[in-house]
Order: sequence, then structure tokens, then C-alpha cells
Amino acid sequence: MTTSLRHLNALRAFEVAARHQSISKAAAELNVSHSVVSQHVKNLEAWFGTDLFVRSGNRIELSEDGRALLPRVSGGFQTIKDACSDLLRTTQKGTLVVSAEPALASLWLRKRITEFCEEFPKIDIELRPAWQPPQLGTGHADMIIHFETRLPSAGVKRSKLFPIDGYPACTQSVRDLLYTPEGDVNWEEAPLVHDNGKEIWHQWYTAHEPESKQWDQGRVYSDLSLAIDAAVDGEGVILADDILCAKEIGSGALVQLDERQIRCVWYSVATPQKNSRKPSADTFLSWLLESVAAVNI
Repeated sequence: MTTSLRHLNALRAFEVAARHQSISKAAAELNVSHSVVSQHVKNLEAWFGTDLFVRSGNRIELSEDGRALLPRVSGGFQTIKDACSDLLRTTQKGTLVVSAEPALASLWLRKRITEFCEEFPKIDIELRPAWQPPQLGTGHADMIIHFETRLPSAGVKRSKLFPIDGYPACTQSVRDLLYTPEGDVNWEEAPLVHDNGKEIWHQWYTAHEPESKQWDQGRVYSDLSLAIDAAVDGEGVILADDILCAKEIGSGALVQLDERQIRCVWYSVATPQKNSRKPSADTFLSWLLESVAAVNI
């Protein structure tokens, strides 16, 4: 049975695919192609001599043998991860420079960095908000977390973090003013609050209120944090989300005005290629991606 170690990568691919019930999501988490995960699973099934998944088109479900295997494989990988994390907490040290899009830095990332540094007290993270991503590498940033479209495309490792899906939100008083007696929203009278230009509201109106030109009205703020503050102060309607606006939505300072959404942006992470990447960058990136996956973002 010692030959089972030859299939360690395949077992990892199986565990992730089983957890997500998706080959595509497993490939994204492992940062490999769909075909690599599929081949790993096929090799594992050939080795065991049984199907681990029941396939129906693009959908997969665990077979009876797959369900029996998963808990012990998951437990084994968790034991390995725990052992490595325990050692890394005492051995990895130094300073990691992380450059991030300003709104993400202040509204989401800062708190996560605090949590990470509590777990890994010998790693210091210097957070540098920046609208324009800096260079990566020695003497510059060790990691960039920004809009996917603004990350460097060559010579880096890129990992998706999460998308931002925006929906209209405002204070309760503004919401009451905009609701008609029939329970609809009067979008022709909606005072809009824009974040860094009018394009996102333009996209929302094009998708959901194509006859209206109201998207061109309203005040533009240069930063999402300012736009959120303006909406909380009752200036108008903002395209909010459940990640960056979690505090305001959770407290009731902002309430959802309309359920219709628009994909605003993808946040992604860029780090240098492996030969010039700090080990602590890999540790922080893995921790960050796992924390996002744990809350189903």
C-alpha cells in the first residue's frame, strides 16, 4: 500500500472536487486546468478500480465508494495542513509588503491581515493602499490584491479572490421616498451615488432599466469608502454588495432597494513567480483563499 503516496496529488484533486462537487471549482482552487483535475480523478479511479463520482453531463456527485473514501482523505489532508501550519507559525518570519486597491484595503483586507498576524505572529504585513498597482518583486510589493483587469499579466502567479456583485442600496428614509404606492421603485427620481465614475450604474441601468437615462445623474466620488459614507448620510442610492458593504448592510445603515444585480469587478491576487516569491507570501495567500472559501464568498 506504500504506492498510495504516488497518488497524493490525485487524492488532493479528488478531495477538492468532492468538496465542491465540481471539477471546475476544484481546478480554480488548485490553480490548475480543468483537464488536469479530470485526469487526476480518472487515474485514481483506475487505481482503485471503481468510480468515485457519478457523472451527469457537466455535473458530478460522489458515488457510494467516493462517499466512503472522502472523510478519511479529508481528515488526512487536514492533519497534514495542521502540522505544517503549526510549524510555520514558529519558523516563518519577516515583513511582507502587500499592495491593495484602497477600498478593499480599508473595508475588507485590513481586518483579515490582523487575524492572519495573530495566527502567524512572526510575519509582519505592511499594507499599502494604491489605486495604481506597483511593481512586484524585491524592493517593491510582494503581493498585489486589486481589480483583476489591473494586475500584471506576465511573469506573475495570479489567483482569483472573489467577485463583487452590486445591488442598489440606500438608507431606509431614501427607500421610503422612492417606493411608489404600488410597491415599485421610481427609478426616474432615484438620486444616485457613484464610485469612481458612472460606468457601473450605466451597466446596471442598461441591464435592468434600459429606457432610463437616470444613470448619468448623481454625484461621483473618487473612492468607494467615500461613496458608502455618502449613501449612509442619505445622499442617495449606491450599488452596494455583501462583502465591502457588509458592515453597513448588516447594521441596517443601508438597506437593499432592489434585488437586481450587476457584476462590478473581480478582485484577484498577483505574486511573483515561485523562484522570486517569499515563502511567507505563499502562506498568506493560502490562508486568504481558505478564509474566503470558508465563508462561501
